[in-house]
Amino acid sequence: MFLRNSSPHKQTLSCPEQAELNPISTETAALYEEILNSGLSLRIRATGRSMAPFLNGGEILTIKKGPDSSFHIGDLIFFKTRYGSLLLHRIIRKQYKDMVIFQTKGDAVPGADEPVSENDILGKVCIIEKNFFGMRTKRVYMESRFWKTINYLLAIISSLQSRMYLAFTYLAVRR
Repeated sequence: MFLRNSSPHKQTLSCPEQAELNPISTETAALYEEILNSGLSLRIRATGRSMAPFLNGGEILTIKKGPDSSFHIGDLIFFKTRYGSLLLHRIIRKQYKDMVIFQTKGDAVPGADEPVSENDILGKVCIIEKNFFGMRTKRVYMESRFWKTINYLLAIISSLQSRMYLAFTYLAVRR
């Protein structure tokens, strides 16, 4: 999921595969990180289709920093990739090694992302504002019990999709 600052400057953030088409400003990424680390919320506009149908682009996301223990399977997290890009995807697995490692995936993407360490997470989505037909705006509170349950189920489905993709890819290579 690509993200765009909801300010008038409209700086677009991209995933590593799109870096050549839409380079990320390191100054903007540093600013976002500083805002979140200071305890403030960040409101940005989602673009891209990697989280469809859950996020179709155009939604306003409120992102907040939280303690590492607050990140759960199903949460939509905002993180830095090893390429320095900022990305927003769903947590589909959480592993404990020397530190907590998260496996993330876009809902519309067949394969999972590279693992993300807890140090690379900038925050998680707490509120989604969806505009329906240009008329009324609905707020989705991601911390509610209802949405935590829905997001957990979506993470399970997404994880199974990723495993099936890997299995089919393996079988196709073996032929």
